[in-house]
Amino acid sequence: MRITQHIHYTLQNRRAQLLLPAVLLLPLFVLVIYLLVEVTKVSIAKVRHQFALDNAAYTQMTTVSVFLNATALLNGPLPYRVLKTYDEKLIPVDKDDSSRWYRGKDNWTVFDLFFQAGAVPTLSPDYDKEARHNPAPKQESVDWGVHYAKYPGMESQEDEDGNPAYDRSEWEKENPAPIKDRIWLMNKEMVDKHYVAAKKVGLPAIMAYLNTYVQVGDTFNLQKDLYQKLIKNAGMFREGYFLNVDDCKKNECARQSASRLVQYLSIPTKRQEAAKVMVFVSASDMAGGTGGAVKVPLEMSEVGAEPLFLFAYVDGTGRSHLKSLKRGITLKQNFPLPRNHFNVDLVTKYKPYVRDTVILNCPRANNNCVWPNPLPKYNVILRP
Repeated sequence: MRITQHIHYTLQNRRAQLLLPAVLLLPLFVLVIYLLVEVTKVSIAKVRHQFALDNAAYTQMTTVSVFLNATALLNGPLPYRVLKTYDEKLIPVDKDDSSRWYRGKDNWTVFDLFFQAGAVPTLSPDYDKEARHNPAPKQESVDWGVHYAKYPGMESQEDEDGNPAYDRSEWEKENPAPIKDRIWLMNKEMVDKHYVAAKKVGLPAIMAYLNTYVQVGDTFNLQKDLYQKLIKNAGMFREGYFLNVDDCKKNECARQSASRLVQYLSIPTKRQEAAKVMVFVSASDMAGGTGGAVKVPLEMSEVGAEPLFLFAYVDGTGRSHLKSLKRGITLKQNFPLPRNHFNVDLVTKYKPYVRDTVILNCPRANNNCVWPNPLPKYNVILRP
């Protein structure tokens, strides 16, 4: 009787009315906590792999943009700025010369010997032939206008083989024909009409020019070798991915997305180079000289150098890759999930993955800012 009364009293107690629901709901609370823990683990795994994919893709594609921007700089802006420092004035032999292109040009510099021979490109706006000044492009400029000199009457001049001596129009193409004939590096008519002494600006200027472009060519070769090592098998991509996750082996990490990206990392480039060149010295400076330019043919192999580098351009395969990279390459990477308390195989059931789209872009419709008219403004963009 007492037990029955005690139970009846307990059930009527308000505090006791909370105990029964609590006991019934306790398993549900535990289940919710387990679910939150498992969802958090899945979210952490996804965030970690998404970061790894983004970081690896950006880092690997940056190696491509750095190489292309470096090549664009070597293709004109860098040697132009170096050679522009050759500002020694030339002394006219006859200031009364009245030839069409030369008229009034009594303040040519050593730089003009090479610039007007198409041996070095200039930047836009056009090199000021009177003031000898060419301002640097503005920071926001998307067209530096790099091009070779074009002076009236000069395109009609021919070398000893009857080839155009200074016409570089065939060079300013996406796919220029290889140079087979000897090219002129100095303006013959300008040497005819000026004192270009060997002890002043003649041979020293020639050697300085050759040395500048030999070093530019060597720099291009080093950049290309390093670039090819960094993109081999998308090694930097896979290494970057591996370092940001802890659930894959180094030799297997990011294999799925790497196999997709590696197809577009190689942007083949070719050197436009000349094995034989022609320079001139002024006979007016020689003892008993009567004026005129003296030919000095040079074989690059004879001076212990490889063919003279002039610029580098992207071949057809590379241009196709650049167009694809401008549209963007979508990378998808499946990733594993940690085991859960419910023993459910989420990987087999849902096949979780992360993805992003990596873009290599420059301000040209065809995405070729290497040559012609190089513009070192490639940048990398990531999109989800």
